[in-house]
Amino acid sequence: MRINPFNPQVPARPDFFVGREPEITQFEKFLLQTISNSPMNMSITGNRGIGKTSLLVKLEALAKEKNCLVVRLSNYEGNVKNIIEFSDFISINIKTEILSKKPIEGEIKKMSDWAYSFRPQIEWNDVKFSLEKKQLVQEYFRKRLIKLWEEIKKDFKGCVILIDEAESLEKIEGIFQFLREVFQRMSMDANYMVVLAGKLNFPERMSESFSPLNRFFPVHKLEAFSYNDMKDYITKKLKGSKINIEERAIKLITEKSEGHPYVLVSMCFIMFETLQENEDVITEDIIKRALPKIYLELEKDFFSPMFHPLTPKAKEVLFKICNNINSLNFSFREAIKWTKLNGNYVSPYIQELLRKGIINKPERGKYQIFHKLFIEYVKKLSIYSQKR
Repeated sequence: MRINPFNPQVPARPDFFVGREPEITQFEKFLLQTISNSPMNMSITGNRGIGKTSLLVKLEALAKEKNCLVVRLSNYEGNVKNIIEFSDFISINIKTEILSKKPIEGEIKKMSDWAYSFRPQIEWNDVKFSLEKKQLVQEYFRKRLIKLWEEIKKDFKGCVILIDEAESLEKIEGIFQFLREVFQRMSMDANYMVVLAGKLNFPERMSESFSPLNRFFPVHKLEAFSYNDMKDYITKKLKGSKINIEERAIKLITEKSEGHPYVLVSMCFIMFETLQENEDVITEDIIKRALPKIYLELEKDFFSPMFHPLTPKAKEVLFKICNNINSLNFSFREAIKWTKLNGNYVSPYIQELLRKGIINKPERGKYQIFHKLFIEYVKKLSIYSQKR
């Protein structure tokens, strides 16, 4: 039995990582600044499945090569409801990482005592809290982080905090401004670097109040892979499997995937599964044979979870757009024309589609559906809904 070298369920391993040279170069520059006592931070944004987590895994490996303590955070749902809990979440994860490097007796008990001793005793009434409470929490958190840095600075050049799925934190009012204020004040005392990754909304808010946040977490938006990136990835993965692939087959699968990393890996996984026992070369015909199953699996595992959480009205707007669009691109005026609705009515649902990563906004008044296969999926759903 052959082992499939492709796995759409896990991020790419650093040794199989391809592309993202600009983001990696910028990270390495900022990391050098950080370990040279001048901390810098960044944020990575992009649609679902575009490779944000895989990039964080790569950045984690690069930071460890430079002798940094690295803490990668995610899975906040149910664990973090407010700023105090998030401060605890970061601190305890850093402490846990320290303890994993320096095992000590009774570490669980000491960990519990440590966490309790730092927790600020503040009444929590609403999501919003007074300026005095906010400043108090900031001060507790800053002192806690400095204390942690004092523990590790003899052994590590810096501490890199990678925050994945950062968009889920946006429901906590003021969370990113809070992080900015804490880490900016601490930059003279400790070598911390923070990298946010997610479908972030704050970079698009270009008002004066948000511009300092954009400067503190400069944004790097991940785009689709180039043909060479995709070819490099496919050939790297197949190298140890004793399976070859024809150039025309590579061109077909890269064309269909449109450079979207998750779509590419999913297609390659099913492509490999389609091979018969006597087949050791992937041809264009094999790709075509696999396409029906590829489309089915993408619809079930990727497109459906994106579409079904939408509100009913957003779905109606999306149906109209996908049934009229001739390419990936459309304008706000075209959306109004196709839906036959007032602009003030359409706008909130366009914003919902933006938040969900279904559409992008390359420029003012211009939008783009994230993938052609998703358009075809929505068209099929539209036909089905009309028949009901």
